Amino acid sequence: MRREPQQQRTWETVQKIEQATLGLLAEQGFTALNTNAIAERAGVGIKSLYHLFPNKEAIICRLAAAWLSAVREAQENIRTQDLDWPATLQALDSALDTLDVRFVGHGALWRAMDLIPALQELELAHEREQIRFWTERFRHFGCRWPEADLIALITSFYRSFDVAKQCAKETGDSGRPLWLLHRLWLERLIATAISEPDPASTLQKLSASGN
Repeated sequence: MRREPQQQRTWETVQKIEQATLGLLAEQGFTALNTNAIAERAGVGIKSLYHLFPNKEAIICRLAAAWLSAVREAQENIRTQDLDWPATLQALDSALDTLDVRFVGHGALWRAMDLIPALQELELAHEREQIRFWTERFRHFGCRWPEADLIALITSFYRSFDVAKQCAKETGDSGRPLWLLHRLWLERLIATAISEPDPASTLQKLSASGN
């Protein structure tokens, strides 16, 4: 932002701009998005928008930072509850559903982030934080995998969770059962990794059980 709002009325304008941006992103995508359409949807003058933001990328940067911060806050709340592994996964799924409402389906925002060079480092930093968070959690649950193997597992878990969840949401009601199936697979994969200290043996156990 050009400046942080100091008055309640200005904060309300910022929120209108942010919600308008999220809505248009979901409808049109990043390429078609422009500041005139955002201002019109938000019900504010274009000069008021430019008084706060220099361009559409700046709005998306602010939204992306808020979204990633909200994800980390939700994870920290889950961690303090000291849940077991299956309950942790279910709590995370519910928390992300809540954030999806707040950020009007963050899939469009997520895709826009990939098109803004200034956000690439923010994404990388978030992924590093995710690896740190899940490494601590999986060790807490009892996973004894070697560090390199555990990081590879966490990276796959984190990325596939996000992609599968968003793909399922974008297919509507029919995607819900597919997402639950994928979540169940992740739950069993990590549960087996927690109980089995050898990565190769984990694969063998999952293959033998037909999962």
